[in-house]
Amino acid sequence: MYIEFVILDNFLLTYLAGAAAMRIAHNKPSVVRISIAAALGTVVAIFYPFLPSGLGVSLSVKAALYAVLCVIMFYKQPRACVMSVMFLGCTFAFGGASYAVGSIFYGISGADRFTREYPLFLVLGCGAAGYYCIRFCIKRTRLARARAPYEYGTRVDVFGVAMTFNAFLDTGNCVYDDKTGLPVIITDISNFTERLDGASAVKFAGILPSLRKKRITTPAGSTEIYIIEPTSITVYSDRHEHKINAMVGLIAQGGKRFSGTHEMLLCPAIMAEL
Repeated sequence: MYIEFVILDNFLLTYLAGAAAMRIAHNKPSVVRISIAAALGTVVAIFYPFLPSGLGVSLSVKAALYAVLCVIMFYKQPRACVMSVMFLGCTFAFGGASYAVGSIFYGISGADRFTREYPLFLVLGCGAAGYYCIRFCIKRTRLARARAPYEYGTRVDVFGVAMTFNAFLDTGNCVYDDKTGLPVIITDISNFTERLDGASAVKFAGILPSLRKKRITTPAGSTEIYIIEPTSITVYSDRHEHKINAMVGLIAQGGKRFSGTHEMLLCPAIMAEL
């Protein structure tokens, strides 16, 4: 029974902490990376009682394991340092979850007994289920509110230039960047370049051949877009402004695809976070 609890507790704890760290850093969690890290952490936890005793050994093993897990989950990922710190913080937070729940229901004196009787994976599992249910409901209500009136002003800061677009919330735009996991807001390259000044236009022309490309499918057919990481993006409606995390996709073919009424397509995923 001990082995089963160790496996479930450690795997779930590591997985949730890793996924939470990526979400906090606005990255899309990698199921494969987190699963590998959680499996490795679980294996170490199983054999941990058989290691030589001593504070030095304990701290060395934990520090080495932490470093290895961070490399597995966050290596070459955007904001890797932030995710590593958040992973450590989430691990401490989740580790105290059972004690906190026990103190709520049984008081401080009964918290220790609660943590012994109820495995951590049950507490975290129930907490995760509740979190995703609440998150789903909040996203649905926010998304419904964001869909009216569908039109938003958007300011994109890139290459030292602040560009403004009349953007449309396109519920069919479900494009995500493969590298960062962020949603992509889309315009055509003509609308983008006409907003550049001389210096920024030269800079854009210089990096254009090295930009990542992604093929997307729309009702109008299949096309290829360039992916650009802006300095910042601000979406506003009336007097309210919101910073969002997204990439910019530039349609390179077909000339000017968007009119003055709708110069950019927003992704519903970014509005659900507002």
